[in-house]
Amino acid sequence: MFKRILLSIFILFSLSFASDPITLDSLFKKQIGLRSITSISYLSSGNAYIYNMYPTLLAQPDTKTWTDTKQLSINQTFIYTIAPKFDILIAGNGSYKQNEYVSNFGFSYNTERSFDFDSLWIGGIYTGDSIGGVFVPQVTLQSGILQREKHFNENKNFTFKSFSAQFALKNYSDPVVSSIYIGGIYNANRNFDYGELEYGNSINFGFDMSVILSPKISLDAGLGQRYQTSSKFEGRKTSNSYSIPTFSLGATYSINSDTAISVSGTAGGSSSAPDSVFTISLWKKF
Repeated sequence: MFKRILLSIFILFSLSFASDPITLDSLFKKQIGLRSITSISYLSSGNAYIYNMYPTLLAQPDTKTWTDTKQLSINQTFIYTIAPKFDILIAGNGSYKQNEYVSNFGFSYNTERSFDFDSLWIGGIYTGDSIGGVFVPQVTLQSGILQREKHFNENKNFTFKSFSAQFALKNYSDPVVSSIYIGGIYNANRNFDYGELEYGNSINFGFDMSVILSPKISLDAGLGQRYQTSSKFEGRKTSNSYSIPTFSLGATYSINSDTAISVSGTAGGSSSAPDSVFTISLWKKF
């Protein structure tokens, strides 16, 4: 989606509820209605993996070994508040990938390009009451109602094969908004004509912080860690487990009471992580 890390997402969700520019007061305001988040991300892997950008950054097992992948992703999310504590969301994304590989015993360098719809997710967000006046808990549950994947030169659609859950504790202390979170993704096995592919499951956790500099500008930073179990084909391991640590820096600018724009840059901290991800997002309240 390329995607923003969780705190920036929460701040901008809150901004979408707001009728004023970014302030700590406006962050707490909620309104029944629809918000839209449109994100464009550019990823450079520098390794043998391709990546899913939504609902979090994950290495996707592939039946080919790449030397590098460059990926441009577009993600569109709609969020509707049906009650002060509950939101429903739907998110769709697609991507253009340029995968590079070596053939002919290292004498030929080749590129494979593709553009396709990737997935459609649906879910809900529950925000609880403040705990001791210090932390605000939030639970997000999602499921992939449609995922289009390609392996063994076969394109296939899957329904309800991936499920995501995340729990976060938010803290507000003027002028800082911070968050700690933990979550996970369960992937059911995929059956292709050539055999059964197991993606493995993931757990992620991290810490995010945003400093509100003015009614219109905030600076954001975050640390995240993701662990994935190994991939398997027909019960045989095709990769080791993945460790994907990331560090992110970004900024948010409130254009007016209904619209904001954000930019962020993310760097990977391991051989399983992408070299870099750059994201720009447009947030709109209707």
